Amino acid sequence: MSKIDTFLTLATDFDAIKALLTWGKFSITSYQMLTGLVKQGINPKTVIDIGANVGQFAIASANLFTDVQVYAFEPVPDTNQQLQKNIAPLSNIKSYALALGNEEGEVVFNINSHSHSSSILPLSAAHAEAFPDAKEVQKITVKVTTLDQVLADVKFNAPTLLKIDAQGYEGNILKGATETLKRVDMVILEGSFKQMYEGEMLFTDIMNLMAEQGFKFSRPVGWLSDPLTDEVLQMDALFVR
Repeated sequence: MSKIDTFLTLATDFDAIKALLTWGKFSITSYQMLTGLVKQGINPKTVIDIGANVGQFAIASANLFTDVQVYAFEPVPDTNQQLQKNIAPLSNIKSYALALGNEEGEVVFNINSHSHSSSILPLSAAHAEAFPDAKEVQKITVKVTTLDQVLADVKFNAPTLLKIDAQGYEGNILKGATETLKRVDMVILEGSFKQMYEGEMLFTDIMNLMAEQGFKFSRPVGWLSDPLTDEVLQMDALFVR
């Protein structure tokens, strides 16, 4: 969305202006996605936010869904510190300074000049071509575990929404969440149509993996396009049980 479109959206939406002024972190993308879900009758009581960054989706969930508990995961120390600051006023968000995957241990994490593009996986040539300003600036080692391990003893209030935005690592996270997925009703995840990260599982394979776990693709709830060609590179896909 352009700056002009963002301004026009805020200028005509009193609730968005109020959110911008009062939330610890406001994202027009998360705000529009989640207000849309609410209009469609989707109102989860539990949200699991993997790839929370500085709290954009988690804070929108905590404010827009009724009686919701949010579990937010962000492994990068500096980013997690900002997340902690942003969610401090909200008692219904619990955060974890962990990376998630399909096994426990440690992993090298690629820090990007744009924090939301940081990933366990390195950038691909396609990513560099579409977004030349996004560059890997540092490598750190972070603890990685599985969602099943972390949330095994956590009770969810239904319905439960799992959101995964892990910059190409979604497939690995799903493989480490087979038991958790049995307790999930809806999943929003980022799926790519071409590899934006080396070794990334593409959307068609993600869709097959989700089908094995009892989920079907419902519809897109957002997308990312190449700024030069308008080619849709990724979408935020909604899956339902």
